[in-house]
Amino acid sequence: MSSARAFPLPLTPKERVRRVLYREPVDRLPTQCNYTAKMGKTLAEYFKVSLAELPARLGNHLLRVEVTPPRRFREDGRVQFDWWGAGWSTETEGYWHSVAPLAHSNDLAHFPWPEADAPHLLDDAARSLEEHGQLFVMPNFGICLFERAWSLRGFDRLLVNMVEMPEWVECLLDHITEVQVRLAQRFLDLGVDGGYFGDDYGAQHSMLFSPRLWRRLIKPRLARMFAVYRNAGLPVILHSDGDIRPILPDLVEIGVTALNPVQPEVLDHAWLSREFGASLSFYGGISTQVAMPKTEAVREATLECARQLAPSGTGLILGPSHRMQSDIPPRSVEAMLEAFRELGA
Repeated sequence: MSSARAFPLPLTPKERVRRVLYREPVDRLPTQCNYTAKMGKTLAEYFKVSLAELPARLGNHLLRVEVTPPRRFREDGRVQFDWWGAGWSTETEGYWHSVAPLAHSNDLAHFPWPEADAPHLLDDAARSLEEHGQLFVMPNFGICLFERAWSLRGFDRLLVNMVEMPEWVECLLDHITEVQVRLAQRFLDLGVDGGYFGDDYGAQHSMLFSPRLWRRLIKPRLARMFAVYRNAGLPVILHSDGDIRPILPDLVEIGVTALNPVQPEVLDHAWLSREFGASLSFYGGISTQVAMPKTEAVREATLECARQLAPSGTGLILGPSHRMQSDIPPRSVEAMLEAFRELGA
């Protein structure tokens, strides 16, 4: 990887990320380390900082803001319901889907869709923008379309419906898209720096469903969401797990600026850089599946990620491929931070 370009003054985190996303020269690569709540407590204790201080201790450049509706739990406390009415287990460290509110109903007209114009949804986001304006702030549209659909319908049931009832699925996706587009516009009006979307289409060795179905059902609606930010001249980051090689050209076509998590055990980094390095930037790349649970493997994995995905010293937000969970030793995180410093990051 070529050395960082000299700048008279260090770039701000916001400007560093903006430049990297558009493959412009930077003083050093920006970094970002996300973690679960359980892992956050472990790391705060290990580094002897507060939870509020932990992102800065890790060198984070990004801040994702979200809607903050009233929290709602099942009576036994074991399930929390999100803004859309889908239920998620409170007893797991990751995301464990528990309740699909449309599992036994095809009636979309009477489903209680979220109110994208509801007051106070963005109050916390507005405060975060004011307090952390030096960071690159994006609204978190995780679980944005396909994942949102299956969280409402059920994963297996939705996959069957995509083949047997595609018109109904299109109607479901249209309802979701209308809410997300309006909410994206509200975040844009708030003054965010770009859009962050999450929607997983791949398993470890293939897509979850055919590219043909993706192009019919997902692509045009995803393009509408991205367009809110791209039409405003802002970048779009997409998180999509797994082997999604068949649709990468489509994602470039509809406006993805940067791809996350670029898992090295799924998407070969040298191939990604060679085939898409001129049209995409990357975010992540250090395997939480293979490298980070083994402290001795972290340094080389970090350096190799930067060599492969940022050969010209830009185009990469360097960090773990996914949220770090508690199976990763804190010493591995410390080794990754040391490798960041070795790279000048």
